[in-house]
Amino acid sequence: MKVVEFSREGWRDPVKTLRKIADELEAGDYGICKVGVLGMLTDDGEVEVFGFGADAEQLQSIAVLRLSEQKLIDTILNAEE
Repeated sequence: MKVVEFSREGWRDPVKTLRKIADELEAGDYGICKVGVLGMLTDDGEVEVFGFGADAEQLQSIAVLRLSEQKLIDTILNAEE
């Protein structure tokens, strides 16, 4: 499993970041994407959520979102040590 690091710099431009991730997916850096989830908060306060991938049904997308939430929490807590 490859861990994607969230650094403060370099991730501020959403379009550039999404293109970088798409390029890495195409290059095979992460393997085949079975389920992906993207959450986005817009400047007017709307939350948009996108599920994608060959197996991106509702329950699988929710599961990936929750697993991602836990991984992010673990990453943040480990960074503070």
